[in-house]
Amino acid sequence: MSKISEKICLTIIHWGSCLILFLPLLVYQYTLYPYIFGKVIFFRILVEIIFAAWLFLAIYNNNYRPNWRNPLIFSLTIFMGVLVLTTLTGVDISRSFWSTQERMTGVLTLFHFYAWFLILTSCFKKWQDWRKLIWTSLICSFFIGLYGLGQKFGLKFLLKENNPQMTATLGNPIFLAVYAMLHIFLSGLLIVLEKIKLGKILSFLSLLFNLTIILFAASRGVMLTFGLSFILFFGYLILNIRPKKLRLISISIFILLMLVVVSGIFFLQTQKEKPWIYKAPVFIMRLVYLTGSASERTIVWQAGWQGFKEKPILGWGWENYNIIFNKYYNPHYLSLGQENTWFDRSHNQVVDLLTLTGGVGLVAYLAVFTSIFWLLLNKKRHQYTNNTRMTQTGSVLLACMFLAYFIQNLTVFDTPAPLIIFYFGLALTYFITTNKDLDINKGLEKSEARNPKSETNTKLKNQNLKLNNFPLPILIFLIIIFLPWSIYKFNFEPFIQSKAAVTGISASRVNFKTGLDWYKKSLANPVFTNPEVRTQLAKTIVEFPGQSNLDPAVLQQGKELVIKEFEKSVQEHPQDVRNYLYLGQLYNLGSKYNKEYLDKAEVVLKKATELSPKRQQIYFELGKTYLYKGEYGKAVSAIQEAVNFDDKVGESYWNLAQAYLIWGKNKEATDAINKARELGYYKEGIDFNIAKAYAEIKDFGNAFDFCSRAIRLQPDNLTSQLGCALIYAKGGDQATVQQILNKMESINPQAVAQARQLIEQQEK
Repeated sequence: MSKISEKICLTIIHWGSCLILFLPLLVYQYTLYPYIFGKVIFFRILVEIIFAAWLFLAIYNNNYRPNWRNPLIFSLTIFMGVLVLTTLTGVDISRSFWSTQERMTGVLTLFHFYAWFLILTSCFKKWQDWRKLIWTSLICSFFIGLYGLGQKFGLKFLLKENNPQMTATLGNPIFLAVYAMLHIFLSGLLIVLEKIKLGKILSFLSLLFNLTIILFAASRGVMLTFGLSFILFFGYLILNIRPKKLRLISISIFILLMLVVVSGIFFLQTQKEKPWIYKAPVFIMRLVYLTGSASERTIVWQAGWQGFKEKPILGWGWENYNIIFNKYYNPHYLSLGQENTWFDRSHNQVVDLLTLTGGVGLVAYLAVFTSIFWLLLNKKRHQYTNNTRMTQTGSVLLACMFLAYFIQNLTVFDTPAPLIIFYFGLALTYFITTNKDLDINKGLEKSEARNPKSETNTKLKNQNLKLNNFPLPILIFLIIIFLPWSIYKFNFEPFIQSKAAVTGISASRVNFKTGLDWYKKSLANPVFTNPEVRTQLAKTIVEFPGQSNLDPAVLQQGKELVIKEFEKSVQEHPQDVRNYLYLGQLYNLGSKYNKEYLDKAEVVLKKATELSPKRQQIYFELGKTYLYKGEYGKAVSAIQEAVNFDDKVGESYWNLAQAYLIWGKNKEATDAINKARELGYYKEGIDFNIAKAYAEIKDFGNAFDFCSRAIRLQPDNLTSQLGCALIYAKGGDQATVQQILNKMESINPQAVAQARQLIEQQEK
């Protein structure tokens, strides 16, 4: 391989890696999940390009091949192999491989991270190269922090942020906090290793800036784990102070500071009801409610533990936690709101691994961290020259970084932007721990320069090159064929179709038929983005505000389209209960023009109960199916079963009340409504019907209460308004009756005249 070709390939790899480190700054608004999807798509494209360049280097030059015997490379390779194995033995291979648009952390993406790690460890062998890459990432973190600050100041050209915690370009305060935390450690590494004073100053400023971003992001897990890692590192520095007297003084100050910090945290726990707390910075409020969501998280972990016990060796397959969560769903979650009933992660990386990859996968994952800590601490123990003291301190810093990352992942999970820095950190760890006598000034490995056998080794490598030659034209041909294909098939095709879906969402608000056409384009090819596009299509059709003004043929066409698409989702992901629930809901909606759909709805919803036996929403929808069929007893029985799962969930009683109302059993309906209200649950939409039920059992206090809501919330609904006038008349509130009739007379005088006659007859 010529020097020019080698230089070109290395340049591609260098600039490609720089662009990868800048990807967390990217937010592409014209696809679903703009904070995640675009980042990963372009990350994979860049990795595939630099991988092609690396292939040239690795095939024609042994110096650019991975050291498979290195513990870190070996353990990470084993872990990736286990991921593949558990994917093949899992319950949904497609989801394991691709993941979803919202997460984008399937096996395909993780293998791109792994490939980038191998490329970094094989091609970057000088400190100057690593120094440039670290500074590139720090600059990116600075721009991301500025973006977040700009959102807080309300700059209109940035994406609007409604979260009191900072999210910046990562879309989630936890993800941003993790990203900033990793850059604090990288800044600390440069403070230690930089020789130029300006470099140390800028590194220190970067550290302070990212620390500020952590406080704005206010992730409790990150703040605590960073604090723990900082304590460990600070303790290491104190123990390495040589004058014994100074060391003892430093230890005393350190203990005093720890007592102040711990006391401060305990003090904040006692201030939860104090008015000043609500005016305090958001990170203070987060520390006050330190255990805010702990109980809810433990319920999710329990589902994971049940899943592990069922498949303890190889698990359920990567990215399939949603299947486990639904199977072992805890009905209590509905009391926390519908949005808290769907989990595709346990919010604990160890539980995820244990459940999805079994004991084998967890051991492989822990082996990666074991190799990290072993290599870094082994580096610290060996003192080669005085110059290595700085690299030993840097090794401890990196060890603290990985410890913090591991601990904070006990309350969250891996996401793309922090993963970029995590794998970059792995490669940096390899570089630091495999260069025993690193000259920071020159950026060269002295051990290689001084090694008397290096010339002999070079000759042997050159001899090996002859044995490893691969026909260059064939390699070029293969790359020309497969690189464009992989870039298009794995990246551009799903990207284009996700973009078409967003166009469909926007266009449907202006012209329903045009939006429908865009949805059809976004679903034209079988790609992994389709399930989430189908969900958006369903929302567009179900929640479309002007359905009564649409051409009935066009509306029916849309309903038929979404039903057929969700039937595909059920076939593609037969273990995902959410698809069955959505399809059952769509069948119920479609039954208005095709009664055969009711039988189909019953079938898919019963299948859903097999996949998630205690999920109340399925029983609510099954009850609706029976109501549409006129089988009122079955409807009540189905919903009553949901009530029995957890009798402290108000929404279950509310649905039971609706079934009783339709059945005409007003006494039972009002009992269920009273129970729902007692549990603090109320939902708009059926206020007038509830008021009628109370009126029929002569409970006019509650009847008036719901009538007032119906009048306030549905001012243009003639049926509700005049119906409530009749109820007020029956209850003896003539003043309110006249107020309603006078108001509605200008809208429909005929209907008001009829209402007056009915009221007069009622009074006689």
